[in-house]
Amino acid sequence: MLADEIAIENLIANSEELIDYAQGLANKQINIIQIMTYFSLGKWIVDVQQGGKKRAKYGAHVISKLSERLQKKYEKGFSIDTLKNCRRFYLTYQDRISETVFSLFAIEKSETVFSFFEREKPFKVSWSHYLQLMRIKNEDERSIYETEAANLH
Repeated sequence: MLADEIAIENLIANSEELIDYAQGLANKQINIIQIMTYFSLGKWIVDVQQGGKKRAKYGAHVISKLSERLQKKYEKGFSIDTLKNCRRFYLTYQDRISETVFSLFAIEKSETVFSFFEREKPFKVSWSHYLQLMRIKNEDERSIYETEAANLH
């Protein structure tokens, strides 16, 4: 009977370890997908809709119209404030993603893009962390806090 109990305990321990690993992996993938989606939206707002400028005369109208359409289709998650944060995120971190990686993700929608992220993670913390980090004007200070936050996870 003791051998059966040990086998069951090993089964439980191995199962929990696998599930924890799988959930952690899924959370990391969800995080990078969310961040890359927001980065891409920000890029399109700035580069395509605003001609590469931080703001355009019609910028508020563009974000308002985009928000209205996206919320109509997806119900939540694309408020005017969220889209403004996407634009700010892109402007703050635009040097992190090459045109190739952006194109693979946002244009081609290729899953091969994730192989780039396995080698070098362009974004190390969650979207909520970046919302806080973008408030820091000094790039070096912002980078230090990002590294510290990433090391806590």
